[in-house]
Amino acid sequence: FRISFSGEHGYEIAVPAGHGAALYERLVSGALARGGGAYGLEALNVLRIEKGLLTHAELHGRTTAEDLGLGRMIARAKDCIGKVSAARPALTGAGREQLVGLAPLDPSGRLLAGAHLVAPGADPVAENDLGYVTSACHSPTLGQDIALGFLRDGRARRGAVLRAVCRLRDRDTACRVVPLPFFDPEGGRLRG
Repeated sequence: FRISFSGEHGYEIAVPAGHGAALYERLVSGALARGGGAYGLEALNVLRIEKGLLTHAELHGRTTAEDLGLGRMIARAKDCIGKVSAARPALTGAGREQLVGLAPLDPSGRLLAGAHLVAPGADPVAENDLGYVTSACHSPTLGQDIALGFLRDGRARRGAVLRAVCRLRDRDTACRVVPLPFFDPEGGRLRG
């Protein structure tokens, strides 16, 4: 099946369980011969964050397609899953948290999943909370930490400077709201 969870050109192969190990060895051998290789879940997670792809951290019972930047995928002329709930007044309009990309102002800065987003100079308390970081990683491709998060009116805040504050790990990092994806916005590697 032609599918990608990483934003790279990829396939999912279904074989009977008894052939899995042999297929894996053959695929890794072929990849190594071409300068590639196997990668694990942590690498997959970095690749998907670089591409702004979603996982359980971003998909939960409070998000709509519009919050995720996928509103154009809701069928206008016919019924589809999520269409009715996405049209409810409490789930639309200004003030909704929207998916955004975040990058530290200082490339050596650390971004942590679970950190809360506040304005510069604001006390990091519930009344000043603007959103939170859902997924974060160090991107070897970009040479810095990057993160996905939900930010109140996020798309309208592109370019804004915020603080990602994690009191559990005593981290307060100045960051900028940046466009998604972080890497290969034209999708050439996916279609390659």
